[in-house]
Amino acid sequence: MAECCTGGTRLIYSCSGGSNVGEIADRVARKLRSEGFGTMTCLASIGAHLSGFVESACKCRNRG
Repeated sequence: MAECCTGGTRLIYSCSGGSNVGEIADRVARKLRSEGFGTMTCLASIGAHLSGFVESACKCRNRG
């Protein structure tokens, strides 16, 4: 179920910041991952412009 309708992988981004809301978002993202909805990846890496993470995000853009 982690595949998009167009064949790509669904990426799950969760801001797991230093608050109780961040913890809740992280738990939800982990639950989605464990149920096969998609793959968790690092949101901070996008902000840091790390090429591999940005490239993965661009490949999944507008795909379902």
